[in-house]
Amino acid sequence: MSQFAAEIRELVDDLVRRGADGERAALWAQLRELGLPRVGVGEALGGSGGTFDDLLVLVAALAGHGVGQPVIEASAADWVLSHAGPLDERFSTLVLLDGPLDHALTGDGTLHVELASVPWARDADRLVICAPGAGPVVVDLDHPSVTVRPGDDLAGDPRDTVLLVGTPAAEIDAAPGYGRIRARTAVLWSTAVTGAAQGAYRLTKSYVSERQQFGAPLLKIPAVAGGLALMRVELIQADAALAHARDAGVSADTAAIARIVTARTATAVARAAHQLHGAMGVTEEYPLHRFTRRLWAWRDAVDSERRWAEDLGGRAADAGESGVWTRLTDAGG
Repeated sequence: MSQFAAEIRELVDDLVRRGADGERAALWAQLRELGLPRVGVGEALGGSGGTFDDLLVLVAALAGHGVGQPVIEASAADWVLSHAGPLDERFSTLVLLDGPLDHALTGDGTLHVELASVPWARDADRLVICAPGAGPVVVDLDHPSVTVRPGDDLAGDPRDTVLLVGTPAAEIDAAPGYGRIRARTAVLWSTAVTGAAQGAYRLTKSYVSERQQFGAPLLKIPAVAGGLALMRVELIQADAALAHARDAGVSADTAAIARIVTARTATAVARAAHQLHGAMGVTEEYPLHRFTRRLWAWRDAVDSERRWAEDLGGRAADAGESGVWTRLTDAGG
């Protein structure tokens, strides 16, 4: 982590304490005004400077408060766009497709396609579309050929349908490949999942420490203490997977490992948190759902746990016994 990590956490904590998280648009406006979604992009390219690790701190801090904002999508889109030159002030979002875009791209450079679950499309100015087998392209969401149909994910965050009918699409010069974009985005989502899981753990620990039964805190009950310990173990595993992705470098393998581990963490932590809260955990007024709904929504962002496991297993099988052993014992990887 750089020297700015503590400052980023304090800044996010201050924004949330002042109540900005209650107004989604107001918080996003403040985040953009402060340049936070562009952390990790050099200042010469229109970014805010800092490192990718600093961006991970920002994502974890917001998720730790149960806050949903388009920081991951906007930062990933801006990172891709910055390879072609300095950024402007427009808000860009990004969608990763699981199949080629060739069938939708016509000879005159326009797109005819319907895209499902596009994050925050209703609020964005541009959309970066990334598909395997080709470089990313960008479209103007304000173009008259674009139709956006609002939708939400399980957490209540925008996941819209975007209909492109003859929409001009521009290639992004010198952009990173699909694999790099997918891996980077996966690590960001793994960080968000871990942050939300930590928030759920802190809330649950506070609840079972303060709630009394038979004159003693719930935490004194062995089954409750065991459930809380299980949550902590899951968090340690998630932190280890993310540390490996940071230290060994973001790659297809480290991103897959992070996604697999944090997806399992999301499931286990959400289940234990609701069990330990009992009936209180399912009420609208109590804040637990802000964490657990996002854990359920974010655990499969980019791709499902099963798909990541299949990808990782396929590469291991292709590498053979010797290749897998080399990867496991390589101090740098």
